Amino acid sequence: MNLFENPKFLLAAFATSATLNCVFIGALLAPDPEATPAPALSSYTVAEPEPVAEEAKVAEPVAEPLVAENPAPPVATPPTDAPAEAAPTDNALKSVRVPINISIPHTLAEPAAPYGDNVSATVSRLLVWDLDLRKDLRAGDTLQASWSMGTSDVVVIEAARLESQKLGKTISAYRFKATGDKYPSYWSEDGTEIPHILKKSPLKEYEQITSLLKDRPTHHGMDFKVDVGTPIYSGYDGVVTRVNWNTAANGGCVEVEHSDGVLAKYLHLSESKVKPGTRVKAGDLIALSGNTGRSTGPHLHYQLNKGSKVIDPIDYHGTTRRTLPESDRAAFAALVQKFQ
Repeated sequence: MNLFENPKFLLAAFATSATLNCVFIGALLAPDPEATPAPALSSYTVAEPEPVAEEAKVAEPVAEPLVAENPAPPVATPPTDAPAEAAPTDNALKSVRVPINISIPHTLAEPAAPYGDNVSATVSRLLVWDLDLRKDLRAGDTLQASWSMGTSDVVVIEAARLESQKLGKTISAYRFKATGDKYPSYWSEDGTEIPHILKKSPLKEYEQITSLLKDRPTHHGMDFKVDVGTPIYSGYDGVVTRVNWNTAANGGCVEVEHSDGVLAKYLHLSESKVKPGTRVKAGDLIALSGNTGRSTGPHLHYQLNKGSKVIDPIDYHGTTRRTLPESDRAAFAALVQKFQ
């Protein structure tokens, strides 16, 4: 009989082959005794990433300083109220001392350039209270002016002095804020205020008088530089005759007729507090100042008329001058000394 036809032989051969295959496969799958065993799947965990702030970072090489040998100190955290920055160069005090040449504007045009017009305008408004600029200036008079730049490139005169031959004395004006005042004013060396104050004034406080009736023929009133919304009061008893007429030019406006027939006009208002026909007493609130109509800046235009005649408010009201309180004298004297 052929062996491959014998069932017992075939069964034994099959068993032997299976055993050899298992041994061979087992040898292939057996672990290397020197290899590191992988962790069992049941004990394997994924490590959480460390927070960025705690990661160790490799420092990059730092370039050597080019100039300073000593390292600068660390920048401190600025305080809540940081100190003010140094004022720009343009805000530095500037001064000129020149002989009078024809007029104030002509005298300052070149020495005070490019602010000659602005400097001369304010200096003229200060000097005009004590002398007639058209008649009293003399060749050989000496003018000194000192100024700084305020906000919005506005020229601020800090001091002015004119050595006048006509008057035989020096007229001086120094910018100083008196105790209790909202705005600085100008004071002579002896502590007398330079600008006059209207008696029964329509304003209790204002920055300065920027124009007088006699400044130019076409200007028919007195201008007060003042913040928008400042209370305006009637100087005298009267009746409100008009409110808000010709607003394109006047802006908000109020007209009051006094008992003597004089019409008082208040122009460029932000708000009127009265109506036509309202009777007012001296000192009554009638409006708030503004910057309306044909206006180049916040101010009150105050004008007096009787018929076709324009009346100077200074003549009609009369004026007074203040003197510095004793408590301000030492500080003012120190200021004056800076300009001597």
